[in-house]
Amino acid sequence: MNQSHHQLLALLADGQFHSGSELGEKLSISRAAISQKVRQLEEYGLVIHSVKGKGHRLPDTLELLNKAKLDSGLIPAVRNRLSSLEVFSEIDSTNRYLSELIGTENIHSRLALAEYQSAGRGRHGNSWISPFASGICLSLGWHFPVSPEPLTVISLGTGVAIIRALQQVGITNAGLKWPNDIFVNGKKLGGILVEIRAESAGPCNAVIGIGLNYAIRTMDVDAIDQPWTDILSVSENRLSRNECAAIIINNLVMLLEKISQAEPASIMKEWRTYDCMKGKLARLILPDETLRGRILDIDDHGALMMEINHQVRRFHIGEISMRVE
Repeated sequence: MNQSHHQLLALLADGQFHSGSELGEKLSISRAAISQKVRQLEEYGLVIHSVKGKGHRLPDTLELLNKAKLDSGLIPAVRNRLSSLEVFSEIDSTNRYLSELIGTENIHSRLALAEYQSAGRGRHGNSWISPFASGICLSLGWHFPVSPEPLTVISLGTGVAIIRALQQVGITNAGLKWPNDIFVNGKKLGGILVEIRAESAGPCNAVIGIGLNYAIRTMDVDAIDQPWTDILSVSENRLSRNECAAIIINNLVMLLEKISQAEPASIMKEWRTYDCMKGKLARLILPDETLRGRILDIDDHGALMMEINHQVRRFHIGEISMRVE
């Protein structure tokens, strides 16, 4: 998506009809070029109504990410902590963008958000579906001079930060599914992808990726393979997308600071209070076998504890998928 596409989308963001002539005049291009760009925008999952004699419009208003609005929502301590804040209209993956900078640039407290990720990723390389401007997709780089112990506290702590943020947004019943999913009322709201490069007892660079559904349009759901929900559907407050993103950033940065101060035990304890899968039956899909058992808890190292065939077994974050029954 180039600058002219973004400008066209900004003009259509009010949800009102705009004629091809009006749009062409404002962008200094022909009506035919406007029609072509409308078709190209539709390839990003956007639905644009085109009616002869009326013009083009989005079915609803659309809020684009805005650096100034994001910045105004950050608390001073977080605003001063961030080394950079970048907003991309389109990128392959914000996690990949920051990960590729490790070794050549300092990624500490570097934040990247995107309207659309063409290769957004979840765990195990699974794709993350988020149509243009429908979610809150961001990645934050963080450097730990000494690797946290255990490393899983970064991923689990990120979940805690998100739950805290959602409570401020007006979602009081959000919960966590080990190790990286956020649920509300049994439906998935989002996920976490943490990529770590660490040395034993040495420094650690982490890229923390967060993807949350903000306002998923009904025509976008065909590619989603599980029950889902979004922030606007379950929040008691109708905060803007930029406001919600800023609240999430505030909580994430403050929690990472807490990890840096070596308080993993308190974070693990809080994670347990948000565990919405405890006591449920689940299947664990491992590389070479599938196991079935009951979810018990996490241990002090962040490993999943399950009762399988009357024995308590522990599983660490890795090549494991869990399906709750």
